[in-house]
Amino acid sequence: MRQRQPPTVPNQPPTVPNQPPTVPNQPPTVPTGRSVTHPRSGKCGNRFPIDDVNLGMTRGDRPFWGADAPLPDGITRRMMERNHRRMHRGVLVSAAKSLGPHDLIDGALLRAGPSAVVSGLSAAFLHGISWYEADSEIEISRHATGQGRCRGGVRVVRSDLSPGDVMVIDGRRVTTPIRTAYDLGRRPPHWRALGRLDDLVNAADIDLRLLWRYVVEHPGTRGIRQIRELIPHINPLSESPPESWLRLLIVEAELPRPEAQISVLDDNGYEFARMDLGYRRLKIGIEFDGTEFHETAEQRAHDAARDARLKRMGWIILRVTGDRMRDESDELLRDIDKHLRDRGAYR
Repeated sequence: MRQRQPPTVPNQPPTVPNQPPTVPNQPPTVPTGRSVTHPRSGKCGNRFPIDDVNLGMTRGDRPFWGADAPLPDGITRRMMERNHRRMHRGVLVSAAKSLGPHDLIDGALLRAGPSAVVSGLSAAFLHGISWYEADSEIEISRHATGQGRCRGGVRVVRSDLSPGDVMVIDGRRVTTPIRTAYDLGRRPPHWRALGRLDDLVNAADIDLRLLWRYVVEHPGTRGIRQIRELIPHINPLSESPPESWLRLLIVEAELPRPEAQISVLDDNGYEFARMDLGYRRLKIGIEFDGTEFHETAEQRAHDAARDARLKRMGWIILRVTGDRMRDESDELLRDIDKHLRDRGAYR
């Protein structure tokens, strides 16, 4: 894991170990070309200019601003409408285009105007997170005095962003990793916020001391207490949000803090198993079974063989599903506590 060494920060939180806290019963580059004036801004900017590439007549199919824009020679308004569909008012995209998150973000930015900034989970996606819900709303931030609303899968929020909170990624104005983490970490529920923080800190290589300093510099904002309490539990080693939620569940139940991503080596020094969570000294491993990773017969057989080998080495393996974490959390915690007691964790 990459570790940066930033300057000393006053009011730092406690050292951040590899684990977290309880999950209440829940699972839980802009192309070049002519600039087009945005009708509501009166300013020219990078508007994905209308030309034969944008029109989908050749090779380009990114969303573009099509309202009241001049057309290339030989292209009529009817031709443009026939070959495109509307994403938002004034924003068009090739009719043959299958829209992905980048396209949805570009369309929302075009509609919101040149001052808009990608924020929230959409910004986290652009920063490279691994876990992004396909049906997530696109989030765009505007000045605190601007209009905030949600329409057509786009959430426009009013924000107090400073110039230092914004960076540019592939031509898109985006909140910085620190600001993105600050925003996501303040949003309830806290268990979901931790999963997103773990993912973002890993993807963007965020230094937790710098995040803590940013939080300290913004007292009194909504949700600030939540992120202050979550920072000590952030662990970028977590490989999925459910693993983060499970860690949180264990820690909030006041059980010993588990280690994340425990590597087990064979007699030749090669890794043959790596467990999501556990207690290395006590040889207790805790695995989250997500259906996307363990649903095939081949994978189940592999897991069974691996678990049998670990048991021969003296390991206790506890497998946890999302249903059990959500519906049987008390029983699950009792099982973990029993194994800890049997292995002398409290002596």
